[in-house]
Amino acid sequence: MATTVIESNTRSSSTRVVSRRWVRRDPPVWPFVWRGLLPLLGLLLLAIYALQPFARDTVEATVLQETRAQLDAQGHTWAKLAVSGQNVTVSGVKPAGASADAVLAAARAATCPSWAGRLTCAVVVTGDFTDAPAAPVAMAAPKVEAKPEPKPEIKPAPLPAAAVQACEKSLADVVATSKIEFAVSSAVIDPKSATLLDSLARAAATCPGVIRVEGHTDATGDPTANRALSEARAESVVGALAKRGIATDRLKAQGFGAERPIADNTSAAGRAQNRRIEFRVQAGN
Repeated sequence: MATTVIESNTRSSSTRVVSRRWVRRDPPVWPFVWRGLLPLLGLLLLAIYALQPFARDTVEATVLQETRAQLDAQGHTWAKLAVSGQNVTVSGVKPAGASADAVLAAARAATCPSWAGRLTCAVVVTGDFTDAPAAPVAMAAPKVEAKPEPKPEIKPAPLPAAAVQACEKSLADVVATSKIEFAVSSAVIDPKSATLLDSLARAAATCPGVIRVEGHTDATGDPTANRALSEARAESVVGALAKRGIATDRLKAQGFGAERPIADNTSAAGRAQNRRIEFRVQAGN
């Protein structure tokens, strides 16, 4: 903005014109903008703080629910769970004959829903088990007896090859046209496989010796995780057959992961064939 000042001199009859320029400067707006954003920033921080406990509780509840369902499906109802974030601790009094490794493998194989599909629930799984107390034995007066001679070790007689082949063929025929289905990346048996398991139990009841249930996976994913998953699935089948009347001392579970493929892992059809359960017959444990 500019102004003009006119000065007059009567003696010399002259006029002098003086121009002065004024520059108007507006105050900066940034301090006001930042001051206006501070309340919004405070509200955002408050919302993040408020959501953290809720999100943590939701994750823990999902991990607990899915892991509990996995253990119950495999017959490990005696195991107790404690969850902190995605860290799972399995504890409890271990029944006679129960395998701690099988319980931990089942807990590690549990999967939870996420935005990227079903993923492994637990980041870390640890065990804290105690053995069931032995039954008290009544004390008797000591007796002095002659030390018996050690008995020679009796090894189980080998089964006739024809009996082994007949048993394995009967089990293979059952799964020739159908296969035991599991939940994706899980050892939980799909309920629609119940009829197939009934047929397998009837075939296994006529078999001699010990039946080894073998779990196999495709080559997708981490080899260590695949091996744990295959063993957990074999344990699930053992538990299902035991519930159908097959004695547990006649069943043995073993997982091989992707070590023994029967088809090409580069195709979807080949990978589907490699994800399987097989049965082998042996003379003893």
